[in-house]
Amino acid sequence: MAPRSDSSHMDPRLVERIKRKKAQLDSYRPLPPDTVHRLNEDLRVFLTYHSNAIEGNSLTLQETQMVIDYGITIHGHPLREYLEASNHAEAYTYITRLVEKNERITRDTILTLHSLVMDKILASKGRFRTVPVYIRGSNMTPPPAHQVEKLMREWLAWINGAGLEYDPVIRAGIAHHGFEAVHGFEDGNGRVGRLLLNLMLMQEGYPPALLLNDWRTRYIHGLMTANTGNYGPLLNLIGQSVEGGLDLYLEACATVPGYQLLRELVDDSGYPLEYLSWLARQGRIDAVKRGGRWYSTPQAIAQYKTEAEQGKKKRGRPPSINK
Repeated sequence: MAPRSDSSHMDPRLVERIKRKKAQLDSYRPLPPDTVHRLNEDLRVFLTYHSNAIEGNSLTLQETQMVIDYGITIHGHPLREYLEASNHAEAYTYITRLVEKNERITRDTILTLHSLVMDKILASKGRFRTVPVYIRGSNMTPPPAHQVEKLMREWLAWINGAGLEYDPVIRAGIAHHGFEAVHGFEDGNGRVGRLLLNLMLMQEGYPPALLLNDWRTRYIHGLMTANTGNYGPLLNLIGQSVEGGLDLYLEACATVPGYQLLRELVDDSGYPLEYLSWLARQGRIDAVKRGGRWYSTPQAIAQYKTEAEQGKKKRGRPPSINK
């Protein structure tokens, strides 16, 4: 399952930011219980919305919250979409309890997660598939059903053994691809896989990765590229998602400097808005996305500019303005 040593690299500047922010967060531990509770309640809705939206669920973030927090259904959506919302929320609560108990991931963990995610949706919930499956638009065909049990045992052996030699974020990213490649269930593989990704991160003291629906195309591309042995695009995306989780937690601890809209930073930065947006999307500057808009800080842009001018970081240009 392990990739080639030269194929599991993450952008160095992203690695540096994650390490710095993780150390900063650790310095504030233990976090106040009310802060942790509030973050988990918010993430329960946020992660449910984005993970389901990646799979095609049409509920908005607000509608998802109405379903989870109040049990209110909204006219015009099929029953399955409501079940997907409430089920995923229960599954997220389950992984937070596993983290509290410091329990390792086992076969039962995987099957329980699937049973929660697909409750009242799939007759074979909580059981590995016994039929062939296909991933629409993918460059890979999942293995035959009779190999699933064996491959899942190998996956578990890797995450609990050799995989521990990797950086926790790299390990979680590689493991996520490996789980999706097996595609062990008739349905629900993506949602269970993303819950396992976050469980692995949370077990190592990281916040959940904020993998956004806006990044769906990049996410699918990253998984497909990893099928060829190149994990770089997937790891960079997961790294950005982890950084987003760290920013959320640090902001809750009031330790994150004030972010500004990118357009407010254009004049002082000397860069056009298009370029700043590209840097943010690629994870080349410290930036967060809120309500569909990117935010960063003057310090983050100044740091990028200094490093680019000194040749420490490759400057790069977005494709649309390459000459």
